[in-house]
Amino acid sequence: MRRSLYVGLVVLFAVGLAFAVRYGMQEDEGTGGASQQPVTTALQPATLKLLFPLEEPAAQKEVLQAVEAKLAKDGLPIKLDITYIPYDQYWNKVWLIAASGESYDIALSAYSNIADYVSKKVLAPLDTALRDHGQAIVESTPDYAFQGVTIGGQIYGIPRVMPISEFQSFVQIRGDLRKKYGLPEIKTVADMDLYLETMHKYEPAITPYFYDTGRFLLREYGDVAFLAGGYLNAPVYIDPADPQLRVRNTYESDFFRSIMQKMHEWQDKGYVPYGPSDTSRYPDPELAFNSGKVAATWSVVLKQTERIDAFKAMNPDGELENVYLHPEKPKYLFTGADNILSVFSTSQHVNESVAFLNWLRSSQENYDLFTYGIKDVNYTLTPDGAIDYDGIPPEKQYMPISWTWNDIRYVRFSKYISPAYRGELRNWDKEATASPTLGFVPDLSPIKSEIAQLNVIITEYLPLLYDAKGDWAATMGSFRVKLKDAGINHVIAEIQKQFDSFRAARKDVRS
Repeated sequence: MRRSLYVGLVVLFAVGLAFAVRYGMQEDEGTGGASQQPVTTALQPATLKLLFPLEEPAAQKEVLQAVEAKLAKDGLPIKLDITYIPYDQYWNKVWLIAASGESYDIALSAYSNIADYVSKKVLAPLDTALRDHGQAIVESTPDYAFQGVTIGGQIYGIPRVMPISEFQSFVQIRGDLRKKYGLPEIKTVADMDLYLETMHKYEPAITPYFYDTGRFLLREYGDVAFLAGGYLNAPVYIDPADPQLRVRNTYESDFFRSIMQKMHEWQDKGYVPYGPSDTSRYPDPELAFNSGKVAATWSVVLKQTERIDAFKAMNPDGELENVYLHPEKPKYLFTGADNILSVFSTSQHVNESVAFLNWLRSSQENYDLFTYGIKDVNYTLTPDGAIDYDGIPPEKQYMPISWTWNDIRYVRFSKYISPAYRGELRNWDKEATASPTLGFVPDLSPIKSEIAQLNVIITEYLPLLYDAKGDWAATMGSFRVKLKDAGINHVIAEIQKQFDSFRAARKDVRS
């Protein structure tokens, strides 16, 4: 990550908290100046309880034993207890834990919900713990990434360090099938139309496109920064190309209608099942894609690297391609963070939690152990340092959800990822264009009741609007009325006020 691309963005830490974290200083009450004496808090022996989505990976027990042995060797009195929750239940479980006060420590949060979590006091601020026990985290995390987890001047999570510009603007296709029929690389929606049409016509046993709701289409119809949520679940957005930088209603936008029209067209042509996020056809969408039943599916910037080994195990001669539309257009850095590891406000081990995550980010050895397991037991390395599972029994192939803590400095790519593509990913943000929204995280506490009502309405109506068999006009009319009654205009006004203050503060510091 080249911080020089984002010179001046650190002004969002003008409150001074991040400065205190970075330099380990405290305010001298007698002089009003910064003292050079850091305040440190001793670590206590602790068993940290981590909450992650999905399923426990193979060989988890033996890997955690090795991790705990290394932690002890490094002087950290920490043990780990990880609970896994099915993804469709995970976010509700986070709320239940926060409400009940259950003794959990570290959990996955996300840029799309961190403001909501903070407004409802689910998460603990980490400034003091980072100052005392997070030196490696602070030194390795770009300032703009910290901005993505800073609300009200306090830091509420440890963002993963990864390619972040336009990181969700992808769809995954079968590169081998594209080449089989002599199709061009997909750079426009017209190219995607041709690919799906060809799959539908010549590969009747394969569903052309499944389990994706068209996020990648924003590169064609309107690339925007979503606020107070993620993608079309977010009620409001800002277009970085808008000279006025107005906060606007997602569901009154041209891009929303265009995406819906394209999804309806693909459903009517048989490319996409009706209700594109309905998993009844394939209860396990990932398995459906990896086993060759689907020709295009959802992706993010690093997803190809994460699914390639499972895919190649089922399709030794198959190829994956990450599709990124209109590479000639600006590659926006909308936000500084996506997946985040946060600490529950009810945790009794905030310092120890940060110390553990700091240990993880302190060296290649530590990162490899927690992320890939025990070398030559759970994985091997190729001469150029790529991950290789050949000869490793399936029950020993440790593949945890490392997308919650990626650190691009230490990531080891699969041997099936070419050196050229590895280099492209490591330098993905090099030519990024900083969006005016970068670093802005709205404080939802003044509008938390409205946001809660809007989320209920959006969750109810979006599946209906995606379904081409529905009555679009009637459903949309009812949707907009309910959004208005729930206070979407108040939400727009409040977030606009906050964004204007954010911009003014940045200009004041720069001047």
